[in-house]
Amino acid sequence: MWAELTGEGEGRPDGMKFDNAGHLYCTGPGGVHVLDLQTRCLGVIRTPERVTNIAWGDEDLRSLYVTGINALYRARVKVPGELTY
Repeated sequence: MWAELTGEGEGRPDGMKFDNAGHLYCTGPGGVHVLDLQTRCLGVIRTPERVTNIAWGDEDLRSLYVTGINALYRARVKVPGELTY
């Protein structure tokens, strides 16, 4: 196991994306967890409901789109996302 996501709220690890600095964004309990390469949690982008997936968007790739059970959320971040195909 590389990392364990814990916290309050609904959710489990599912959708994952990297940013240009190598941080991993992953859905989990309470929202989207941001981890560094040593698996330290840098923070959680809290959401009002369980989230299932994430994607980078907008021309500058600084918008993180988050799908919830009933809604779509957008969070602006400081470090641009990394596109993977």
